[in-house]
Amino acid sequence: MMTVFNHETVFDTANRTMTFIIHPRLQIVINFKEYELLVLKDSKVIDKESFKGEHFTLSDMELILKQAHESCEKLRNV
Repeated sequence: MMTVFNHETVFDTANRTMTFIIHPRLQIVINFKEYELLVLKDSKVIDKESFKGEHFTLSDMELILKQAHESCEKLRNV
């Protein structure tokens, strides 16, 4: 069964980033140039992970997005 997410995705090919806007207060940014994953809440970085030299699969990305959407539900209730 395929997971369906409802969010906006912004591709910035010049800067080699992909931004998932999960909620107006929650974004996930993949920086392919620096091999980093950033989690932003209220435009502030709350988590930063490096995946340089690591295997980063679509399944990994799906899990991150699933967790972000679950956190989004908590933000909606605040």
